[in-house]
Amino acid sequence: MIARPEWGTITLEDVRSDIDRIYLIVNSLKVLPVELLTKNAISSITNEIQQINGLFETINKFSIESGSPAQQRDQFISQIQNRADSLYTVASPWIPFLVYQKGDVARNIESLTASVKEAEILVKEAKTNIDQKWKEIDDIIIKAREASASAGAAVFTQDFKKEASILKETAKIWLKVTAIVGLITVFAAALLWYYTEAGLDQGQIWQKITTKIVVLGILVTATVWCGKIYRALMHQSAVYQHRALSIQTLQAFSSAVKDIQIKDAVVLEAAKAVFSNTSTGYIDSSKDGSEGSVKILEIAKNVLPKSNP
Repeated sequence: MIARPEWGTITLEDVRSDIDRIYLIVNSLKVLPVELLTKNAISSITNEIQQINGLFETINKFSIESGSPAQQRDQFISQIQNRADSLYTVASPWIPFLVYQKGDVARNIESLTASVKEAEILVKEAKTNIDQKWKEIDDIIIKAREASASAGAAVFTQDFKKEASILKETAKIWLKVTAIVGLITVFAAALLWYYTEAGLDQGQIWQKITTKIVVLGILVTATVWCGKIYRALMHQSAVYQHRALSIQTLQAFSSAVKDIQIKDAVVLEAAKAVFSNTSTGYIDSSKDGSEGSVKILEIAKNVLPKSNP
């Protein structure tokens, strides 16, 4: 009645008190013995209420797309004020009489007092229930966070395992390539060793030797290079597998341990296991990224908030 989204800035806020006055009078008459009034009084009150009802129906159908909405709003405000004053003039003189006829004032006060006490009891019970519900909500939030963390950890675990499996399969391919290149190198060395030419002068001999050395050098370098790629892939696969197992261990300890300080310690150790350099034996990782790992651990210590009991 006062404002609607489709009306925009057009509102009836100026007559809110008049509308409240109308409803107050009507609601009072609903519970009072109006049949005790004279026919003329009842007719006058009924007529005023019917006119107000018609006015409210008109307002209910009001649309800012028709006519001048601001002017129509002003007309509604004027009409509501007039109808509220008219209803008050007709009905208010009879309300004290009807209240008196309704029942004993003292009894109504006692009833009202009893109702207030009951309301206070209900409010206290409601506050108690609200406190309990808040505790339940807090527990649900904590469990939801733990479940979310577990789900996230599970996703990372599967990602690490998947990447480790892909790298391992790729490493197998490079192992085969290394073996093939190694066999080619051995075969070429044997062929160059047993294949000789007679009647060559010294210049031709040095030329042949240099060519053989270059060929063998290229093949040996290719074999070593393929072997390094295989070792690097296997090293990375082992590191990812280690990280997946570290996250699984973190989940197990986090679920089993209830002490907050122990959980914090487990988180730091798991972060160290996941982000620090891992020696797998495939390559020398003592100088590879050690400083970066230390920085990651320091950032984790400073950024991660301390757990609260």
